[in-house]
Amino acid sequence: MKWTDAMVRLLITAVSYVGEDAPSECGGRRKYAILQKKGKWKAISKVMAERGCYVSPQQCEDKFNDLNKRYKRLTDILGRGTSCKVVENPALLDRLNLSEKMKDDVRKILSSKHLFYEEMCSYHNCNRLNLPADPALQRSLQLALGSRDEHDRRRGSHEDVDEDDQSADGDDEEGDAEEHSLTIDMNQVFSEGSKSTLIQQHWVNSYPLQLEEKKLHIQAQMLELKKQRYKWQRFSKKKDRELNMMRMENERMKLENECLSLELRQKEMELDLTSKKTQLCKII
Repeated sequence: MKWTDAMVRLLITAVSYVGEDAPSECGGRRKYAILQKKGKWKAISKVMAERGCYVSPQQCEDKFNDLNKRYKRLTDILGRGTSCKVVENPALLDRLNLSEKMKDDVRKILSSKHLFYEEMCSYHNCNRLNLPADPALQRSLQLALGSRDEHDRRRGSHEDVDEDDQSADGDDEEGDAEEHSLTIDMNQVFSEGSKSTLIQQHWVNSYPLQLEEKKLHIQAQMLELKKQRYKWQRFSKKKDRELNMMRMENERMKLENECLSLELRQKEMELDLTSKKTQLCKII
């Protein structure tokens, strides 16, 4: 099965709405408990099939793990900031103080057909700078999760009924367990709410840094353009000097030709005068 660029971007976008493998600071991304355990890749495979991308859950998992492995290896060697610059301009790698083995590892990663570093960077940084917002995809994932969650709840309720038939004491224990579970779930809700606030604050604080990175990237591009402009000016001036030299040489040769022409004319006049003198002497 051949992965196209569009399929890989759709995969990363779908995983970004789940976020199981994201860093701990990305806790603000909505998480679905059932999906995290067993149904994550099944749901992603299902929503991708809705877009005409027929890949199995295992293929989705293997492909994303491969992308994640390349991203983490690159950032481990270069660091996030330097990685972005090297991905945009691989020539910068030669200027870095790294061993040749590490440089070869980086070149091998950069030569990968499916690197998608910018998209993976957005995924790990919990932003959508390089990932498209796709509310329809997000809703499809929620529906896939919701149907699986409902199935698990129904299965759990049937198991509870069987236990009720076996013993009345079991009812009391299950009631206590459900009450305890409800307390844990409510605590988790409030905990997730506070985490969401902290994550939002983290995004707000990290946004200026992202803008600064973009600014540095633009400044680097401007510097590269200035270098190219300077090289062109030097080349242009050199060619102008060569043209001026050729023009002056042509003028010199033109003057020499005119001088030779005048000398030739003078010789002709002298010969003509001599001839006339000779004829006059004969007549006399």
